[in-house]
Amino acid sequence: MHILLGILGVLSAVAIWYWRFKAAQDAAGDIANVANDVRLAIRRFGYMRTHKSHPADCVEDPRLAAAGIAAAVAGMDAPLSQAEIDRLTAEAGSIFQIDSAEAVDITAFGRWIAGQCNSPEDAIRRLTRVVKTHAGDEAGPQLLAMVEAVATADGGAMGEREADALDAVRRGLGQA
Repeated sequence: MHILLGILGVLSAVAIWYWRFKAAQDAAGDIANVANDVRLAIRRFGYMRTHKSHPADCVEDPRLAAAGIAAAVAGMDAPLSQAEIDRLTAEAGSIFQIDSAEAVDITAFGRWIAGQCNSPEDAIRRLTRVVKTHAGDEAGPQLLAMVEAVATADGGAMGEREADALDAVRRGLGQA
């Protein structure tokens, strides 16, 4: 009987290690898929980084900058939740009048470019300048509505830091 229990114990240990290995492999695959999505989004939008410049300063498409601003503001209180990511994708699709695949790409790029900055405030400052330069004053109300919708998508109200960031966007766009 003790031999049977020993064999059962060894088989259980092997099964647990196999399950852990598969879970780690799946997680690595998910990370690789996210990285691939960002890489494809970068290529799709023709993003080209110039030598010795910050990645956010090389963005020329105001839609990408707007997604980056929304991701930076929403990510101030905690990492972006799935509800915030979904809301950002939906807002990008409706405001920019694009299909869902392109909205997903814009969202992925916006999250990436916001993450390339030292802080959310730095991302907001740099990307607001891009929106102001390339889209003009008429983009302000839609951008502010998008940022507010994404920041409150997880059901909570905007925190003080997020409200200050929204005010910084207003000032940067000349809406204050």
